Amino acid sequence: MPSKNKAVQKALKDGKITKKQYDKLPDALLLGIAKKGDKKGGVKEKRKKTGKEKGKPGRPKAGSKVTVKE
Repeated sequence: MPSKNKAVQKALKDGKITKKQYDKLPDALLLGIAKKGDKKGGVKEKRKKTGKEKGKPGRPKAGSKVTVKE
């Protein structure tokens, strides 16, 4: 579904969305991908344990600090 939305067209030109995504996905999803930042539909988020939890083994629990890498 080719979009007439300027933000979507700019994202396509900048390489934030692929031609295949542009052809098949609706505007709302394309805008979401464009806002997130990369072709795969998101940016890498990594959880960091803080405080007492920092030294403990295991995965970070809900509420841990989230860092975003672009």
